[in-house]
Order: sequence, then C-alpha cells, then structure tokens
Amino acid sequence: MSTAPKAAGIKAAMAVARDIADAKLDPADLTAEFVADARSLFGAVVGPHDPLWPLQLDVARQVLGLGGVPADELAEWLTVARRRETGDEETTSTTDPESLTRP
Repeated sequence: MSTAPKAAGIKAAMAVARDIADAKLDPADLTAEFVADARSLFGAVVGPHDPLWPLQLDVARQVLGLGGVPADELAEWLTVARRRETGDEETTSTTDPESLTRP
C-alpha cells in the first residue's frame, strides 16, 4: 500500500475521532448504521444460489456452536427440515417456516 492511501485513512480516522470528541458524532449512531447496512447486505437469506450462502451457513454454524438458538426452537426447525426432506405436504403446509423466524 502506498503512503497516500495510508495518510488518507489516518486523516479520515482522526476526523471521526475529532467528531466523536466534539460530540458531533455518536458512536451508537455509527453502530446502528453499521447494523442496518449489514442486515441489508447479509441479513436476507434467500438460499443456496445466493453468493452469500456459504458465509451465511458459516455464521449459522457459529451461532449454533455458541448456543445462540434455544433447544426448543432448534427442535421446531428440525421438524420443519424433516418434513421438507420427506416431502410431507400435509404436515409441511401446517408449519410455516417464516412463523419460526426470530428477529
């Protein structure tokens, strides 16, 4: 990386730090904006054809590994997955996967 981009990055960071120190910029606002941007880019899971699918699977596995989904909810999703695999239309139609999503 050349010196110019480094200097520009440092200058931008110092400007943000100055705005935070002068109470012109609230870090909580930055966090909220980041979360909104991340949700719009990454939060919509559309399926295996999406280029983000491998990353979304990785994040889902990490969440599961850290106990981020309660066992009762996991059991509900397991039921949905098994119904989907068996093609059980009668029981699948009574379980709307969208109703199981959590914010």
